[in-house]
Amino acid sequence: MKNQIHILILDDEKNIRWVLEKTLTPLGYTLHIAENPKEGWQILNHQPIDIALIDINLPFQDGLEFTGKALKEHPELLVIIITAQSTMHNTIHSMKMGAFDYIPKPFDIQEVEEVVAKAVETTKFRRDKDNQKQKMSSVSALGEGLVGQSRMIRDNLKAIGRVGPTDVTVLILGESGTGKELIARTIHQNSKRSRQPFIAINCAAIPSELLESELFGHEKGAFTGAVERKRGKLEIASAGTLFLDEIGDMPISLQSKLLRVLQEKVFERVGGHELISTNMRVIAATHQNLEQLITQERFRADLYYRLNVFSILVPPLRERPEDIMVLCEYFLKKGEKELAVSPKKIAPQVFEYLIKYAWPGNVRELENTIKSLMITNISGIISIEDLPKNVLQSKKISSENNGLEDLIYAEIQTIVKEYVKNGGNHLMDIIVHQVERPLLRILLEETKWNQFKASKILGINRNTLRKKLEILEVKKDV
Repeated sequence: MKNQIHILILDDEKNIRWVLEKTLTPLGYTLHIAENPKEGWQILNHQPIDIALIDINLPFQDGLEFTGKALKEHPELLVIIITAQSTMHNTIHSMKMGAFDYIPKPFDIQEVEEVVAKAVETTKFRRDKDNQKQKMSSVSALGEGLVGQSRMIRDNLKAIGRVGPTDVTVLILGESGTGKELIARTIHQNSKRSRQPFIAINCAAIPSELLESELFGHEKGAFTGAVERKRGKLEIASAGTLFLDEIGDMPISLQSKLLRVLQEKVFERVGGHELISTNMRVIAATHQNLEQLITQERFRADLYYRLNVFSILVPPLRERPEDIMVLCEYFLKKGEKELAVSPKKIAPQVFEYLIKYAWPGNVRELENTIKSLMITNISGIISIEDLPKNVLQSKKISSENNGLEDLIYAEIQTIVKEYVKNGGNHLMDIIVHQVERPLLRILLEETKWNQFKASKILGINRNTLRKKLEILEVKKDV
């Protein structure tokens, strides 16, 4: 059939092939199964494959190498990488090569269904609109330091892989200490400007009266103290990337001048009249809500729209506790070289405290904490006793959880007394259901009824969640 979706599954693990086949066949797709690259090529060259699910660790040929060649010969192909090797290198490299998405093993079936569904939508859109087939980049420059295994970080890495090779202006949003400059540097490293300068300037760290000179440069005699001509960041970054950190703190008067540069690609030094051309790429970052600043007339709406062409939201560390252990291992290895100290390890029970702590300073605070522990620790094993007071106290407060526990106690005390008095039965089921029902409804409303996301937050299997919804009769309001 002309509109039929053809999917290639290339994986050397029999159980993975079986699971994917049993999952996707009932959805109406035509599947083509291969267990090695040779079979995969035969299928690609003789079947109208729209989507390919490819494992990286293949016999005789690396899956990324296979992907690169497949996309070169079949640029319309949508590739979804599925692998146990969930590393930053693989994620960025596969996305830059043109992979549609990236799913690590072990995977949730619903996640596979959702990603395939998105690929199917893209395929149908191309067919309907008769879009020109995309040509994918195969540049392989990589950044370092973006560490994590959470879905949020994987999404950030995918975004970097997609936007890096372009010249699109990027706006990076996130709290202080989340690694916004690291994201910006990685975008630059994965761009065609990677051999050109990456120039960073913190708009909040420089007094407003000096910021204009830092950005635009100045001519000799332009103001008191200007004893010679100075090139500004705009001029130095002309063929490279200019990173404007904390753009929300830029004075409103300077914002209009920056907007002109972004629109016309020319500027003048302070005190000068010569028009200087620039071909820089701009990446901006802020921890502030720029839309709120616009309503307060502290940020120009036209500059916001000029900067917000492609945005990346960097999640705070407290929202991705699964990354803490990986980050700690990374900082331990990094610290050995930077601090010239003996190798250190973290006792397993310490991670319970590290995960409970909110990390208001985010990744930067975690790195500084690990560095401090590496310097002060002499035993080689970082234990609970080594932790700073703020981390230790957060675990104590969290474990007590007095507010919620006291509230629940007060609410069910009357019910329990009534059941004891009247000799009622099945109290456990009744109480649990009355607690679970509102919990599930509130969570699903917050996640827009995304059961996959809700089950991950709850820490239960998606099928378990579905059964609970049926038993408790929790349904989406029409």
